[in-house]
Amino acid sequence: MRIEPAAKRGYHHGELKEALVVAADAILREDGIEGFSLREAARRAGVSPAAPAHVFGNAAGLLTEVAILAHNQLGEYLAAAPRGKTPQAGLRALSRAYVEFALDEPGRFRLMFRKDLVNREDPRFFESGVRAFTPFIETAAQAYGGDLATISLERDAGSVFAAWSTAHGIAHLALEDKFAFDERGANSSIFLSELLPEILAAQWPDPVGVR
Repeated sequence: MRIEPAAKRGYHHGELKEALVVAADAILREDGIEGFSLREAARRAGVSPAAPAHVFGNAAGLLTEVAILAHNQLGEYLAAAPRGKTPQAGLRALSRAYVEFALDEPGRFRLMFRKDLVNREDPRFFESGVRAFTPFIETAAQAYGGDLATISLERDAGSVFAAWSTAHGIAHLALEDKFAFDERGANSSIFLSELLPEILAAQWPDPVGVR
Protein backbone atom coordinates (compact mmCIF):
# COMPACT_ATOMS: atom_id res chain seq x y z
CA MET A 1 0.00 0.00 0.00
CA ARG A 2 1.35 3.43 -0.94
CA ILE A 3 1.56 5.82 2.02
CA GLU A 4 0.90 9.44 1.19
CA PRO A 5 3.46 12.02 2.38
CA ALA A 6 2.46 13.62 5.67
CA ALA A 7 2.04 17.00 3.99
CA LYS A 8 -0.70 15.44 1.89
CA ARG A 9 -2.36 13.88 4.91
CA GLY A 10 -3.49 17.23 6.31
CA TYR A 11 -0.54 19.04 7.93
CA HIS A 12 -1.57 22.59 8.69
CA HIS A 13 1.18 25.16 8.18
CA GLY A 14 1.87 25.57 11.90
CA GLU A 15 1.92 21.82 12.44
CA LEU A 16 4.27 21.32 9.49
CA LYS A 17 6.61 24.00 10.83
CA GLU A 18 6.66 22.41 14.27
CA ALA A 19 7.24 18.93 12.85
CA LEU A 20 10.23 20.13 10.86
CA VAL A 21 11.72 21.95 13.85
CA VAL A 22 11.33 18.80 15.96
CA ALA A 23 12.96 16.74 13.20
CA ALA A 24 15.88 19.16 12.83
CA ASP A 25 16.40 19.28 16.58
CA ALA A 26 16.43 15.49 16.77
CA ILE A 27 19.09 15.32 14.06
CA LEU A 28 21.32 17.73 15.98
CA ARG A 29 20.89 15.76 19.18
CA GLU A 30 21.59 12.39 17.57
CA ASP A 31 24.07 13.19 14.80
CA GLY A 32 25.34 16.70 15.48
CA ILE A 33 25.48 19.57 13.04
CA GLU A 34 27.44 17.42 10.62
CA GLY A 35 24.46 15.09 10.21
CA PHE A 36 21.94 17.81 9.42
CA SER A 37 20.38 18.33 6.00
CA LEU A 38 17.05 19.66 4.85
CA ARG A 39 16.40 16.39 3.10
CA GLU A 40 16.93 14.39 6.30
CA ALA A 41 14.72 16.79 8.25
CA ALA A 42 12.00 16.33 5.63
CA ARG A 43 12.38 12.56 5.73
CA ARG A 44 12.02 12.46 9.51
CA ALA A 45 9.00 14.73 9.41
CA GLY A 46 7.46 12.57 6.69
CA VAL A 47 7.12 15.35 4.13
CA SER A 48 8.44 16.02 0.66
CA PRO A 49 12.10 17.11 0.30
CA ALA A 50 10.90 20.53 -0.90
CA ALA A 51 8.78 21.21 2.18
CA PRO A 52 11.51 22.65 4.48
CA ALA A 53 12.62 25.21 1.91
CA HIS A 54 9.00 26.11 1.21
CA VAL A 55 8.30 26.76 4.90
CA PHE A 56 11.62 28.26 6.06
CA GLY A 57 13.27 29.48 2.88
CA ASN A 58 16.57 27.71 3.52
CA ALA A 59 18.49 25.65 6.05
CA ALA A 60 19.36 28.72 8.11
CA GLY A 61 15.68 29.54 8.49
CA LEU A 62 14.96 26.13 9.98
CA LEU A 63 18.08 26.00 12.14
CA THR A 64 17.36 29.48 13.50
CA GLU A 65 14.16 28.09 14.97
CA VAL A 66 16.15 25.35 16.70
CA ALA A 67 18.67 27.94 17.92
CA ILE A 68 15.83 29.94 19.48
CA LEU A 69 14.78 26.79 21.35
CA ALA A 70 18.41 26.41 22.45
CA HIS A 71 18.47 29.96 23.80
CA ASN A 72 15.26 29.32 25.70
CA GLN A 73 16.63 26.13 27.22
CA LEU A 74 19.92 27.78 28.18
CA GLY A 75 17.88 30.52 29.82
CA GLU A 76 16.12 27.89 31.92
CA TYR A 77 19.46 26.42 33.02
CA LEU A 78 20.78 29.85 34.00
CA ALA A 79 17.56 30.91 35.72
CA ALA A 80 17.67 27.77 37.87
CA ALA A 81 21.27 28.32 39.01
CA PRO A 82 21.59 29.39 42.66
CA ARG A 83 23.00 32.90 42.93
CA GLY A 84 24.86 32.42 46.23
CA LYS A 85 25.82 35.05 48.80
CA THR A 86 28.20 36.98 46.55
CA PRO A 87 28.27 37.94 42.86
CA GLN A 88 31.35 35.75 42.54
CA ALA A 89 29.45 32.75 43.89
CA GLY A 90 26.61 33.54 41.53
CA LEU A 91 28.99 33.74 38.60
CA ARG A 92 30.46 30.37 39.50
CA ALA A 93 26.98 28.83 39.67
CA LEU A 94 25.91 30.39 36.38
CA SER A 95 29.11 29.25 34.66
CA ARG A 96 28.53 25.74 35.94
CA ALA A 97 24.99 25.83 34.55
CA TYR A 98 26.38 27.08 31.24
CA VAL A 99 28.81 24.15 31.07
CA GLU A 100 26.11 21.69 32.10
CA PHE A 101 23.89 22.90 29.28
CA ALA A 102 26.72 22.43 26.78
CA LEU A 103 27.38 18.89 27.99
CA ASP A 104 23.68 17.98 28.06
CA GLU A 105 22.85 19.55 24.69
CA PRO A 106 26.02 19.67 22.56
CA GLY A 107 24.14 19.92 19.25
CA ARG A 108 22.04 22.86 20.38
CA PHE A 109 25.01 24.51 22.09
CA ARG A 110 27.23 24.37 19.03
CA LEU A 111 24.44 25.57 16.74
CA MET A 112 23.76 28.72 18.75
CA PHE A 113 27.18 30.13 17.89
CA ARG A 114 27.42 29.11 14.23
CA LYS A 115 26.93 32.34 12.29
CA ASP A 116 27.01 30.39 9.04
CA LEU A 117 24.04 28.27 10.06
CA VAL A 118 21.63 30.69 11.75
CA ASN A 119 20.07 34.00 10.77
CA ARG A 120 21.40 36.50 13.28
CA GLU A 121 19.26 39.21 11.71
CA ASP A 122 16.10 37.47 12.89
CA PRO A 123 14.85 39.66 15.79
CA ARG A 124 13.45 36.60 17.55
CA PHE A 125 16.89 35.01 17.59
CA PHE A 126 18.41 38.17 19.05
CA GLU A 127 15.67 38.61 21.64
CA SER A 128 15.85 35.00 22.81
CA GLY A 129 19.60 35.36 23.23
CA VAL A 130 19.25 38.52 25.29
CA ARG A 131 16.69 36.86 27.55
CA ALA A 132 18.87 33.81 28.04
CA PHE A 133 22.10 35.66 28.80
CA THR A 134 20.73 38.50 30.96
CA PRO A 135 21.26 36.65 34.30
CA PHE A 136 24.86 35.91 33.37
CA ILE A 137 25.57 39.44 32.14
CA GLU A 138 23.99 41.00 35.22
CA THR A 139 25.90 38.80 37.66
CA ALA A 140 29.20 39.23 35.80
CA ALA A 141 28.76 43.00 35.93
CA GLN A 142 28.13 42.83 39.68
CA ALA A 143 31.15 40.58 40.21
CA TYR A 144 33.34 43.24 38.64
CA GLY A 145 31.83 46.15 40.56
CA GLY A 146 29.03 47.30 38.27
CA ASP A 147 25.44 46.49 37.48
CA LEU A 148 23.28 45.84 34.45
CA ALA A 149 21.77 49.34 34.51
CA THR A 150 25.08 51.21 34.38
CA ILE A 151 27.29 48.95 32.30
CA SER A 152 28.61 50.61 29.15
CA LEU A 153 29.66 48.53 26.17
CA GLU A 154 32.30 51.13 25.35
CA ARG A 155 33.77 51.31 28.85
CA ASP A 156 32.82 48.37 31.07
CA ALA A 157 31.86 45.43 28.91
CA GLY A 158 35.35 43.98 28.76
CA SER A 159 34.97 42.28 32.12
CA VAL A 160 31.60 40.82 31.15
CA PHE A 161 32.95 39.50 27.87
CA ALA A 162 35.93 38.06 29.74
CA ALA A 163 33.58 36.22 32.11
CA TRP A 164 31.49 34.86 29.25
CA SER A 165 34.63 33.84 27.35
CA THR A 166 35.80 31.92 30.40
CA ALA A 167 32.55 29.97 30.77
CA HIS A 168 32.28 29.42 27.03
CA GLY A 169 35.87 28.27 26.72
CA ILE A 170 35.47 25.80 29.57
CA ALA A 171 32.32 24.44 27.95
CA HIS A 172 34.04 23.91 24.60
CA LEU A 173 37.09 22.31 26.18
CA ALA A 174 34.83 19.97 28.13
CA LEU A 175 32.91 19.02 24.98
CA GLU A 176 36.17 18.16 23.24
CA ASP A 177 37.46 16.13 26.23
CA LYS A 178 40.39 18.49 26.68
CA PHE A 179 40.30 18.06 30.45
CA ALA A 180 40.95 14.33 30.17
CA PHE A 181 44.63 14.78 31.06
CA ASP A 182 43.32 15.09 34.62
CA GLU A 183 41.55 11.87 35.60
CA ARG A 184 38.68 13.93 37.00
CA GLY A 185 38.16 15.49 33.59
CA ALA A 186 37.70 12.17 31.83
CA ASN A 187 34.29 11.61 33.40
CA SER A 188 31.66 14.31 32.96
CA SER A 189 29.97 13.79 36.32
CA ILE A 190 33.29 13.84 38.21
CA PHE A 191 34.40 16.83 36.14
CA LEU A 192 31.25 18.73 37.15
CA SER A 193 31.45 17.78 40.82
CA GLU A 194 35.20 18.07 41.42
CA LEU A 195 37.37 19.67 38.75
CA LEU A 196 35.01 22.36 37.47
CA PRO A 197 34.39 23.86 40.93
CA GLU A 198 38.16 24.16 41.38
CA ILE A 199 38.53 25.92 38.03
CA LEU A 200 35.71 28.34 38.77
CA ALA A 201 36.91 29.04 42.32
CA ALA A 202 40.35 29.89 40.95
CA GLN A 203 38.77 32.29 38.47
CA TRP A 204 36.17 33.93 40.75
CA PRO A 205 37.06 33.45 44.44
CA ASP A 206 34.83 35.05 47.03
CA PRO A 207 36.13 38.30 48.57
CA VAL A 208 38.38 37.86 51.57
CA GLY A 209 36.34 37.24 54.71
CA VAL A 210 33.24 36.07 52.85
CA ARG A 211 32.23 32.41 53.00
